[in-house]
Amino acid sequence: MRSQLTRHVLRRILASEAPVALPPCFISSRPAFRIYPARYRVARTAQRRTFLKLFQKAPRTLKELDAEPGYETLLQFQAAEKSSIRPPMPDELVRAWRELFEYKARYGRVVNSTQALCAHRVLLHLRTLFTKDEDMQLSEDDLRTARDCLLKPPRDDYASHLELSREIYADLKRRSAHQAKDFYALSTALSQYGQALEARDLVLGYYSRMRNREPSDVLLRQFIPVIRGLAKEGREPELLDLVSQVNRNGLEYDPTLHSIMTTFFAQRNKIGETKYWFNKPIGRNLPPAPATYYEILKFALRNNQQEWALGIYQDLISSLESPKLRTNKPCWDTSYQWAILLLGKGIDHIEHMLAVATKHTRDKPSSQPNIGTINGLIKTAIDKNDPYLAERFIALADKLGFELNYKTYMLQLEYRIHANDLDGAFAAYQSLRDLEETTKDKEVSVLNFFIRAMCSVPEPNHERVLDVTSYLEQRRVTLEPETVVSICMAFLKNDETYEVIDTLSLHTVHYSIAERSMVRKAFVQYCLDEKNSTARVWDAYALLRQFFPELEAEDREAIMGIFFDKRRADMAAHVFGHMHSHANRQLQPTLGTYVRFMEGIGKCPDEESLKTVHNMLKMDTTIQASTRLYNALMIGYTACDLPYRALDFWTEIAASPDGPSYATLEIVFRTYEITPDGDSLANELWEKIKRMDIEVPDRVYLAYVATTAAHGHLTIAKMLLEDMDNVVGKEPNFHNLGTVFNVLPSQEMKDQFEEWAKESYPQVWDELKKKYAKKQNSEGLPVFKIRPRPWKA
Repeated sequence: MRSQLTRHVLRRILASEAPVALPPCFISSRPAFRIYPARYRVARTAQRRTFLKLFQKAPRTLKELDAEPGYETLLQFQAAEKSSIRPPMPDELVRAWRELFEYKARYGRVVNSTQALCAHRVLLHLRTLFTKDEDMQLSEDDLRTARDCLLKPPRDDYASHLELSREIYADLKRRSAHQAKDFYALSTALSQYGQALEARDLVLGYYSRMRNREPSDVLLRQFIPVIRGLAKEGREPELLDLVSQVNRNGLEYDPTLHSIMTTFFAQRNKIGETKYWFNKPIGRNLPPAPATYYEILKFALRNNQQEWALGIYQDLISSLESPKLRTNKPCWDTSYQWAILLLGKGIDHIEHMLAVATKHTRDKPSSQPNIGTINGLIKTAIDKNDPYLAERFIALADKLGFELNYKTYMLQLEYRIHANDLDGAFAAYQSLRDLEETTKDKEVSVLNFFIRAMCSVPEPNHERVLDVTSYLEQRRVTLEPETVVSICMAFLKNDETYEVIDTLSLHTVHYSIAERSMVRKAFVQYCLDEKNSTARVWDAYALLRQFFPELEAEDREAIMGIFFDKRRADMAAHVFGHMHSHANRQLQPTLGTYVRFMEGIGKCPDEESLKTVHNMLKMDTTIQASTRLYNALMIGYTACDLPYRALDFWTEIAASPDGPSYATLEIVFRTYEITPDGDSLANELWEKIKRMDIEVPDRVYLAYVATTAAHGHLTIAKMLLEDMDNVVGKEPNFHNLGTVFNVLPSQEMKDQFEEWAKESYPQVWDELKKKYAKKQNSEGLPVFKIRPRPWKA
């Protein structure tokens, strides 16, 4: 059994942390501050409807994290290098490199960008050791195994693949062990990873040096990957120049080169160039590749070139009469596809063509129509977006006695998904599952698409989703990040948290940093979705914290904020605490984090959470006191009805070199609002402000008016509102009147204020009454349900 430590090491290293000793358990220990135990577990208990839990099943066993061999050690080296601590021993690194790439080669798995980066750093490190001990150095076979694995493109960034390919070739060259195949592998990597110009120069130089030492045709064939790379990068002038050079040197214009050049111009809808390169004679009078024919057909339909394409089709049909091509099955299969897309022929005509082909090829059974022919016709129907026609081809295969194969069922799965026939698609999946054939990359993509389609419906069939994912897991297939997101979101909405844990455990460990980011951001969005319940958001956050310790600080703060919005300050405090205890300094709370937390307490008061975070602040040597920080603390303590403690921070601000800000003045007036003797203190402060003759913002003025009203000075409050235009340049709006009305301490004062407002500001008061209804506060007095005044430090 794999070490339980593995999952922790991998996740912490990916968060740029050095590996540390961790307890061998999945869920971290309970924090010291208050928590709601039922909501802290990573996975909530699924069985909720049992009576006194008498018949509740034991929790199911979670699937073990499936880390690839050797990867953990490479990650440890990367983390050690970043943290400037002692790395794993050289023999461990060599063994890890060998295990990882042998595993990749054996199962045909892609090397992701993070693995390539780690392997690159290990190779550079081992090179500095200068040891002759074979256990301390990678062998030539080790390097070549890795080199070949790197030629399988990753889903995301390939920069590290390119750098590692270069270093492997440099290492082999330094050992004087490099061979022609090593050079060709490097030029292929450069060509397919965006450096076709560099590859061109290298291959041209190699050709000039080796043209008298190696067969010319072998040397010239090495230009094909370069030509393909230039085409992929869209470098038309360089492409044409290189093809011209190699043609002059004797490179045959064969079906491969014909396909590259024709497809390049066809996909860019360049009519003249496409016709030129397609009509250019192919060496040895060979026919174009079937894929080229199909690309030309799509080009003709896009660009209204049906008449030209019809001539090609007629030539194709005529050529099938010749003895040379009569037994060419790809040409026959192409003719059926053109008949459907170009001529619009139906199933009966295709059946007749199949009969003719069978008659012409009776002496060569391998050239006769077979299930591969039907598969090509089904693919044509898919491209035509005609699932009914595709189903008829399935029926035709049965009529002709062709046995459906894995490819047939995969195509059937594909078109049924596009037709939104998920039941039919699942039936096709069951048929291909029973064939027990190896799943190829293209087919894996279709199965990923199928899983996402099943997860996207309003009520997903979770059993079917698990069936398909289990099928792929048995074949050691890593799901695409988009698919993992779909599965996790569907299961979270159904409270199937164990399945989410399994999915993340089995797949995210194989992802690069960029792929992990895609899944992580989906979980963050789920947490920030107001439609999700507090319990589900907490579960999603707990999973984020366990599986993605690299979760960005801004996302953690946003999740903290959503818990304040949901009136759960205690959960927000836990999020803050997790940041505070994080080993990565960049993820620990900043001044802005403390301020944001206290502003959250302002709208969701919780004294225990406030004091917990304040105690963390006292121990935090990285935070320097400032007016903004004191403002935030005033907000927190005022919201929790601790005004005298809040005023201690006002004293600190008043004595500080920076002094108060406008936000400070608003906060302190609001603190005076709930302070027993706050009216006299507010008046004293207001007199100071007037003597200083400073400009007063409306929010500060309103805070002073509200304080005056809250202490029962109704007449003064009304006078202040009447004088508001002279002081701040604005008449009172309905929010100002509603705020003052709400803080008045008695029914009699509220009635008097309402009479005055109707007379002095009738339109504004009417607008207030129309927009906002009244409710009773905790003291039984009427208040308007207006938006609370925001707290801003």
